[in-house]
Amino acid sequence: MNPTFPHRRRRLIGAVALGLTLVAGAAACSSGSKTPATTTTTAAPTPTTSGAKPVSTLTKADIVQMQEWLDAVGCDVGNNDGVIGPLTVASLKSFQKGAGLNVDGVYGPKTKAALSADAQAKKKVCTPPPIPTPPVGPTGAAAACTSSALQAGLEPTLTEGADVKIDGFGCDSGWAYAWVTITPKSDPSNSITVTEVMASRDGKWVAQSRAAVCVAGKMPKVVYDNGCLVN
Repeated sequence: MNPTFPHRRRRLIGAVALGLTLVAGAAACSSGSKTPATTTTTAAPTPTTSGAKPVSTLTKADIVQMQEWLDAVGCDVGNNDGVIGPLTVASLKSFQKGAGLNVDGVYGPKTKAALSADAQAKKKVCTPPPIPTPPVGPTGAAAACTSSALQAGLEPTLTEGADVKIDGFGCDSGWAYAWVTITPKSDPSNSITVTEVMASRDGKWVAQSRAAVCVAGKMPKVVYDNGCLVN
């Protein structure tokens, strides 16, 4: 037997005990020093969406063709973007009035035939009424992201003489899009689908000009994708 073993074991046991004492002491000192700093992260607001996009009988190409024809007869619609918005509806109504048609803002067979013929003949039929450009972008108190609140902010050109139904909408960071079905009271069998982009201004939704705001990066992606890139 190695005579030094008991001494060595005693030294090892003593060293372990001393180490545990030091660790316990350090823990006791640190526990009373200060509370560890904490970091609070605020999550970005989650976009709110509701409803489903209404089915349109017009393709994007059909709408672009209509907008080009309206330009050709003197009814400027702004951007020929393949999306029916307030300016397109106002221009279509102006053409219908100038052509002696029923003024309902619906691109039906009679309106299409007359518009195509006048565009081919390069006949100047109308000068669209000026539509004031609304203030751009959100400001002030946030508006409620509800169908009724959004409908109150629709461009009056869309709601004049028609029944309006919001089929789907979404909101994010003070911006909103709305998919709207417009049915003329004079002809309930005809309807069109319109896309609106709105901004929350002082607690109310205000319709925006897509020509001014539909630029990538100027609004949240969910609003840009559903308010600017759909027909």
